[in-house]
Amino acid sequence: MALFRFVFISALLVLAKSEFPIDYSLDLDIESFDTRNDDQAYRLPEDLDPEHADIEITPYFDSDTTPPGKEQFTFDGIATLRIRAVKDNLTSVIVQENVREIQTVTLMDIDTGEFLHYGNETTSFERIREYHFLKVNLKDGATLRIGRLYKLHVVYIGNINETPLSRGMFRGYYRDQNNYVRWYSATHLQPTHSRQLFPSFDEPGFKSTFNIVVNRPIRFTETYSNMPLVNVTTIGDRVKEVFQTTPRMSAYLISIHISDGFTVIAEYNNPQKPYRIIARPTASGQGRYAMAVGPPLTEWFDNYFGINYYDMADGLKNDQLASPFWASGATENWGLVTYRELRLLNDENETNALDRMYIGTITAHELAHKWFGNLITCRWWDNVWINEGFASYFEYFGMDGIAKSMDLEDQFIIMYLQSALSADASPNTRALRHTVNSPTQVTGHFTGISYSKGASFLLMLKHMVTEETFKKALHLFLIDRAYQYATPEDLFLAFQNATDQDNIVIDGLDIISFMTTWVDQPGYPLLNVDVNMNTGLMNLTQERFYINENTAPTNETWPLPLTFTSGKDLNWDNLNVSRVMTSRTAQIQKEPGHDWVIFNVQQRGIYRVNYDTHTWEMIASTLNSNHNAIHHINRAQIVDDIFALMRSGKITFQLGFHVLEFLKKDTSYYSWYPALTGFNWIRNRFLHMPDVLAEFDAILYKYLDAVITNVLYFAPSNELLTNSLNRIFVLSFACNIGHPGCVADAVEQFRRFNAQPSVPVHPNLRRHVFCTGLREGTYENWQAINNRMRNSNNQADELAMLRALGCTNDYRAVEDFMNMVVSDDIKAQDKVNAITWLLAGNRNNSASFLEFLKAGDNVQKIRQAVILPASFNTVLSTLASYLDVEGLNEMERWLNENQQAVPEFNVGLSAINSARANQQWGTDKARNILEAVRDSSSVLVPSIMLVLSTMIALMLK
Repeated sequence: MALFRFVFISALLVLAKSEFPIDYSLDLDIESFDTRNDDQAYRLPEDLDPEHADIEITPYFDSDTTPPGKEQFTFDGIATLRIRAVKDNLTSVIVQENVREIQTVTLMDIDTGEFLHYGNETTSFERIREYHFLKVNLKDGATLRIGRLYKLHVVYIGNINETPLSRGMFRGYYRDQNNYVRWYSATHLQPTHSRQLFPSFDEPGFKSTFNIVVNRPIRFTETYSNMPLVNVTTIGDRVKEVFQTTPRMSAYLISIHISDGFTVIAEYNNPQKPYRIIARPTASGQGRYAMAVGPPLTEWFDNYFGINYYDMADGLKNDQLASPFWASGATENWGLVTYRELRLLNDENETNALDRMYIGTITAHELAHKWFGNLITCRWWDNVWINEGFASYFEYFGMDGIAKSMDLEDQFIIMYLQSALSADASPNTRALRHTVNSPTQVTGHFTGISYSKGASFLLMLKHMVTEETFKKALHLFLIDRAYQYATPEDLFLAFQNATDQDNIVIDGLDIISFMTTWVDQPGYPLLNVDVNMNTGLMNLTQERFYINENTAPTNETWPLPLTFTSGKDLNWDNLNVSRVMTSRTAQIQKEPGHDWVIFNVQQRGIYRVNYDTHTWEMIASTLNSNHNAIHHINRAQIVDDIFALMRSGKITFQLGFHVLEFLKKDTSYYSWYPALTGFNWIRNRFLHMPDVLAEFDAILYKYLDAVITNVLYFAPSNELLTNSLNRIFVLSFACNIGHPGCVADAVEQFRRFNAQPSVPVHPNLRRHVFCTGLREGTYENWQAINNRMRNSNNQADELAMLRALGCTNDYRAVEDFMNMVVSDDIKAQDKVNAITWLLAGNRNNSASFLEFLKAGDNVQKIRQAVILPASFNTVLSTLASYLDVEGLNEMERWLNENQQAVPEFNVGLSAINSARANQQWGTDKARNILEAVRDSSSVLVPSIMLVLSTMIALMLK
């Protein structure tokens, strides 16, 4: 699931991309339900096997489609579950449900036709709402017998929820060419929301086949679901649509889309391999790119896994649907993947290169889920990485298989592996396998650990065993567990079998032990390398890496796959692992001589590297004299590691910025992507010290000059994707920190655009041009961009302008923006991002937002606008991170005085403490950092002298 739990990174890299599920909390009174362990309290007993379910839905929308006695935005439901008992002497049946109303329940022995529940409806079933359980009690003396089939029949009423953030079945709309509202409803059931659609076995390990029936309003267009339509009958003012039986699958993969007007906007005309792009009709023409990548990706996966998608079930289709309202980036339902429009629809004149790239990679992510997530599924969400780690890995490597020019194999390192290193560096991080119980805990496990570390683990594993053995292991795994759930142990065994068959032996490695450690142990190691230049002996130690320098050291070790190269014997292409370091210390002998070494070639392993000071100085000298002598991926590794090592106190700022001096010459996207993140992190800790910030920014301008000269202030046609991305990120950062050349050019481009709106700003330039233009512009400029956003027909373009609107300095525009957040002018799915863009786009806006939050009932309005409790917590935390000292004091006073009105006050106070700690870090480190960046170039002289003196000493030996 390319699902995004809106992660708010830095002011530079706040993306509308949603890869993880949105956090939410349920207001549950957790009480004891039975005698099971609390860790299992929300879980169904594994007493029953749900073989099949029939689900019939009759939805009610506006007044024209809602008959008397029915309520608008509800649906009537009938669920009939065929279940087999796998234990004897059961006296009740328990399923999960969270629907509006249960009307009738019957339980029948299919073989005998005997009804087994109590006749009295008030006692025949219990709704245990705290745990979302429906418990059906058998009549006195009746029990279920092992192996026998039973039919549970439930008639109920469900809600069509107001926004997609509530999941289940929700409602959305679009405006047609005449600006009329056209309704639709859709299901979004992952991870624990099938129970909102129907009483179900709402856990991934339970699999069934499903028959879906929808009774839609007659004026609505064709309904879409997982499988093709097999029967359509008009009955009064309704059309009954019956769909073909699904493959055996988890309940969360059910997909239904009922709409007034959605249609196929692009189609692959191959009856044996159907592939369609479905969207609102006003998006016609925007599906061409998604269609261009989808069928080739499907074929690539067919070949890679050795299992054809269209052979997984009779009649299986491959529809991709663009939904204007959607809680995540996309969701992988078999036969009907649903995407937020942003992640499927491309307009050549409006969509920038980054959003276009995401259309390809997220399509690859969702298609990979057909094998990892659909064909096989994790048994329980404690191992969601089995679904999401594989999909995230193939998100990049699948798309790389059909589009080499996008350089996605290399981009994976900076986008995912380095993201994993960042996410996994705190003491309270989680292992890939992590116990979860409640719905809130389940959703909380859809994090960067499951996605980015899971994917990075697979990359490291592939280079351990070779790609061919990796492919063989995946094929064995998929064949063995097809249409069933899978555990990590199933995956471990598949790799054991594959390595045995291919005679893969690496340093006596036990592959199961290797995989178990990386799956069950949180964190990752720092490899310390101390080189004796005289003897060539390299002393290695590993320790768990913590980003906070005050964290007490711990004693974990990992089986660590080692690769390295040296200045004397360069080989950047040998990624084969020759040694696995299994102890805390180790030694490797290389040829004696005064030359540098670099470990983790092309950064395929999940670890950071720190060298002795002399080796770092030699690396710095090489980078400064000829940065291209070191592979671009290892330069990216060095930049990312240096910032982390400085933050954690493992190296001095003087040494760190000496190494980073090469950035003044290097213009590579791979060097600058992690550099921008690192520089921005430090800048954010200087925001409360204007003089320090001004001096630091002036020094950063010198770092940026060469790369800005390289990326240009215009967007050439037919350039490499990585050049386009480099420009987007670099110029956004440069203009944000006030780089004179960037600001001047952006203001001029914005001026020309305002003078002649018919000549648009190139999509790849809009992020920094619109933001800078509005930061320097007028209220009338802001209104013009706001009107353009409202009239946009492409969601990527719409969000690019929403981001820019937050950059304004004008108090009237800021007030209008905040009122938009609490209105319907901004989609619920975008409101938290909108608030972040307002705060990140112009730091002065944080004080205005705090005053807005304090006024009247705006706290309640914001809470309602962002829907989910965890999202409001994010708003408080983000606000604190952008306030100055005075603002933090005012926010603290307000929270302490309004604890009843703001029950989340403790979240806010904690965020204030974190913000103050960040400011204190900046205060404490400012002098050392400024001295280091001022003097870094001067360190080169002693470094060279050290090299020369050591070489002379070696010659004299």
